Amino acid sequence: MTPHTSPPISPGELAPADRIRLEYDALTRQLERMRAMQYAYNRKFFGLLLLSTLTSLGLIFWGRWTGLLVVCFGLVSTGVSASFFLHFCDFARVHARAIEARINVLLGTRALVASELEADYFYPHASVKISGFSLERPGSFFSVYTLHFCAVWGSLVLWCAAGLWDQLAPGTWFLWAFLWAGWCGVNTAYLGWWFGRSGAEARMARHLAEAYGLKPEAVPPVGAQTP
Repeated sequence: MTPHTSPPISPGELAPADRIRLEYDALTRQLERMRAMQYAYNRKFFGLLLLSTLTSLGLIFWGRWTGLLVVCFGLVSTGVSASFFLHFCDFARVHARAIEARINVLLGTRALVASELEADYFYPHASVKISGFSLERPGSFFSVYTLHFCAVWGSLVLWCAAGLWDQLAPGTWFLWAFLWAGWCGVNTAYLGWWFGRSGAEARMARHLAEAYGLKPEAVPPVGAQTP
């Protein structure tokens, strides 16, 4: 009989110890999947930062106005893409925390504390932040790292702006500056809403707590939640 046609296992067919072993095995596999997902998107995140920065420098030294325009708008898109990868990492972190909490319940001890260490070392789960900058931990290395790259990319944009001033008519230059400021402002506002006020991580944490039968304190707090 294939797995697709096998009848579901009835709770009465298994001893309590066997059910615990099956749940522990399923949770462990899911935890491995979340950690693998976290690693994969972290690698994508740092790879994107390096590639975009080197590409931007290449286009700047190329010196054509079209390349400078690509750099200005492209770096904003790079920031959004990096935040996209980060939100996958946050998904994996919050899910892993719930899984670890459930496994600890099954084991009857705090055997798994990796998520607690992450919340203390990096930034709290479901914290109010803008992309990687945590408003609760502005002095954390991840927050400073985010500001560092914002400063690097801002310097590159100013470099491009100076180059465009020499190659474009004043009216065209001011039109570019207006469009770029709008593009940057809209994307920044969305990132601020998603990571700060959307409450997406907190909703997911509550859903996981309910699914795994965890206590309310297992749900990470957040500065601004929505129901």
